[in-house]
Amino acid sequence: MQRLAIISYHTSPLVQPGTGEGGGMNVYVKQLASALARLGISCDVYTRAYSPTLPACVTVEPGFVLHHLPAGPLSELTKPDLLEHVSEFTENVLERIRMNPGQLPDAIHANYWLSGIVGHALKHALEVPLITTFHTLEKVKAKDRAVPDDEISENLRMEEESRIIYCSDQVLASCEVEADEISTLYDLDRSRISIVPLGVDHAFFSPGNRDMARRAIGLPTRGKMVLFVGRIQPLKGADIAVRSFARIASRVPDAFLAMVGGPSGPFGNDEILKIKSIVAKERLNKKVYFFDPQPHEVLSSFYRAANVCLVPSRTESFGLVALEAAACGVPVVASNVGGLKTLVVHGSSGYLVTDRTAGEFARYLVKVLEDPSLARPLQVAASSLSTSYRWRDSALRLQQVLVGLTAKELLECG
Repeated sequence: MQRLAIISYHTSPLVQPGTGEGGGMNVYVKQLASALARLGISCDVYTRAYSPTLPACVTVEPGFVLHHLPAGPLSELTKPDLLEHVSEFTENVLERIRMNPGQLPDAIHANYWLSGIVGHALKHALEVPLITTFHTLEKVKAKDRAVPDDEISENLRMEEESRIIYCSDQVLASCEVEADEISTLYDLDRSRISIVPLGVDHAFFSPGNRDMARRAIGLPTRGKMVLFVGRIQPLKGADIAVRSFARIASRVPDAFLAMVGGPSGPFGNDEILKIKSIVAKERLNKKVYFFDPQPHEVLSSFYRAANVCLVPSRTESFGLVALEAAACGVPVVASNVGGLKTLVVHGSSGYLVTDRTAGEFARYLVKVLEDPSLARPLQVAASSLSTSYRWRDSALRLQQVLVGLTAKELLECG
């Protein structure tokens, strides 16, 4: 296995996570490509050009090249518009590869369902194996959902995900929980699913001095800090974070909330307005701090500054925020869903909340914030849990999957 084509159609791994369509997937693609390159696997990452000023190619590091390819207008696009230009992007990827025979990949790794459509076509055009990481699945997201997450038809996306799954030579899951969901919801033989956990960059994300971290980011050194990191959209539960904090504000009078992230998706701006109205109604203006999305090297200071990290997502295939917080020695109070079940050990490194209400999250926040004798063991356990997650290990596991696939015949389209 010498060369891998990585498809990240709808968002570039170099885009700042936390706003627009940028999130944990950006970190995943960038860190995994980097780790694979350091193992000697050349990685070509293909993403859509969203600005006329972007170069055609960027060498991120030796063995890791990012390709910007046009598809539709050279501007940010909504998901429905991105779907319209998938075929154009696919043709441009093929043309870029065929222009340089040395870039012919041994396998294709598609990320997210839109990239999966691209990867599906490339598999048949190039006759190489396809592996797919979905990051989110519509059948999982649709459970207990009051309103759609975007403007794409639910049935259309489910149909496309099924086509991609049944033609993928291997589907990647980040943990056993996600693997079970894929197998059950899409009726896929468990042998077709490989678990490749995400990692964390321990050079950036590690325990540190809380007071120094707060000074570095301009937050009060006194008081107890609750942290929310993520895109501001209904799926991530930012409104629950604010409502939960409102429940504890009078009981823990020196507590304050820091929210790091920007609006995402068609309902992001509405979500921002909703959150700020809650803050105003509860008279929390002096206790809630809003921050734009932060670069990774700065984000680690926010984690170190916190007493507890709140992750109230409706679904999470993995939950990178929970892992990064744990690596910084911060207890996590998270929804009892998806990959968060594997990243938080209830009562040991943090707490898992099954009843996803502000009252339940508030109850566990108070436990962490009011009892220093409880908080310290939680911090130690969180940091210890994170040590088994490293990007190099993720890359080594993926390398095993790739080597196994290249020795087999291509799976026929299901």
